[in-house]
Amino acid sequence: MKRAFIITLTILFWGCHQEKTIEGKQILSQSMDYHDPQKSWSNTKLNIHIQEPRVLNPHRYSVLELDNSDNSFKLKRNRDEHISEHIIDKNGKSSVLLNGQIVIDTTLINKYRLDTSRNIGYKEFYQLFYGLPMSLNDWILEVKNTSETTFDNKDCYKVDVELKKPMFSKDWSLFISKSNKEIVGIEIASPDKPDEGERLYFEKSITINGIKIPRIRHWHELKNNNYSGTDIIIEEIN
Repeated sequence: MKRAFIITLTILFWGCHQEKTIEGKQILSQSMDYHDPQKSWSNTKLNIHIQEPRVLNPHRYSVLELDNSDNSFKLKRNRDEHISEHIIDKNGKSSVLLNGQIVIDTTLINKYRLDTSRNIGYKEFYQLFYGLPMSLNDWILEVKNTSETTFDNKDCYKVDVELKKPMFSKDWSLFISKSNKEIVGIEIASPDKPDEGERLYFEKSITINGIKIPRIRHWHELKNNNYSGTDIIIEEIN
């Protein structure tokens, strides 16, 4: 009798988990339809000017060139009085320039993080964050749970996912508006490092190539909600 009861509970729990997983996938799909109704993210091109103030670096600006059709990438950023360029061409060749020149001075390379090994990390970061939620198709390993909650005073679905590999962490929670399925924020937790983690609030949107992209992202520490920085798409560059 006891064994049958345990089996019944296990079946009920598993059924509930499966239902939450399916629900989460449906909500994500609806959010992708809202942000990318023409399903063009996989072939789109971004060329945008971004302001990225941080508490310790309030005057950071970047220009992002991302071409999903050939997987090329370029990030230009101000480094004091210099301009760095992190480049991955359509053939996967990686290079870094400072003021248009290849740098061999190790002091400058270390100071401004000009090692080509960093390029793939930059590309993955910008491709993932500026393609949300569509870019998650290439990253999600599992939808773990779905619930209803309030985030930034908005009624939302909270979809907990595990990524295939870490972007800060593998454990993400996505907050999607119940009213129109817009993604309004994310939380990135580190279960093994409870004092670490990020909370991002999204504001407004900009439409590029028919895709609604969150225009402003405010970064906060997860444990205490302290502000750490903002990403703002200033304009699309034609």
